[in-house]
Amino acid sequence: MQNHIQLTEIDLYFPQLPAFLENRRILHISDLHCLGFGPKEQSIQKIMREPADLLLCTGDACYQFRVANPFLDDKHDEHTPRCGLTRRGLTLRPKTRQAIEVFSRLMENTRFPLGAYFVQGNHDSREFLEYLPKLGLIHLQNEYRPIAVSPAQQFNLCGLRCENRRTPDVPTALASADPKLFTIGLSHYPEFGEPLAAGGADLILCGHTHGGQICLPSGRPLSTHSRTGQKYASGLTGFNHSYIYTTRGVGFSMLHFRLFCPPEITRFTLHQGNAGQTRISTHTIT
Repeated sequence: MQNHIQLTEIDLYFPQLPAFLENRRILHISDLHCLGFGPKEQSIQKIMREPADLLLCTGDACYQFRVANPFLDDKHDEHTPRCGLTRRGLTLRPKTRQAIEVFSRLMENTRFPLGAYFVQGNHDSREFLEYLPKLGLIHLQNEYRPIAVSPAQQFNLCGLRCENRRTPDVPTALASADPKLFTIGLSHYPEFGEPLAAGGADLILCGHTHGGQICLPSGRPLSTHSRTGQKYASGLTGFNHSYIYTTRGVGFSMLHFRLFCPPEITRFTLHQGNAGQTRISTHTIT
């Protein structure tokens, strides 16, 4: 079992990166499934107080207990699970209060000059999402925002609404984005990474899979709960001119432990250059 958080540091190189984004740092966190403020949250808080230009969160701040009906196939995940016992299984209410309390503490004494953004995961309650502005987080719902480094220097940030698999709308999210600008896309579900890349996103950040949470000693997950299976289970994958990164996230669902799959937060440093120059290192936060 592994509970100590790993910080994954990625120096990421793009031939198309504009000069004004050179050495900009992005902190990516996901899938906290908050139950309280413990040692893992203290580790996250420590990293969040270190210098970074942009905070990007790819959903599932809320913990929600759910046991799916094994006799229904995966397509039923397209629907928002109702609370209680239904033919889809047993689903309890999301723990909204705990998520608000944890994120309130995490955001204290932090500074992200280019902003802090959040996209919905399939367990995030509407009450939590409505509270995000009070936490200093901007909620993106199938939309884009032009992020200004200066009046003449901008890039696109696009985020999908992932309440369930029917709600993400890639064309709408990218519709008004300037295609000439460098674009970052956010999706809780990794299977929307390729559509975002095909629509022009250069870097796509995802969550949801927990890296499998329960893995073989080789790191291969037993299940990913993703429509793309093992392909985007975790880590960095190139797709044409783009990168898709799926984080293992921090929390857990159902089983309250991880096996051969340590929790993770990721910090990217952007560079101009050849993709082959990309470097990845990890260390445990103590």
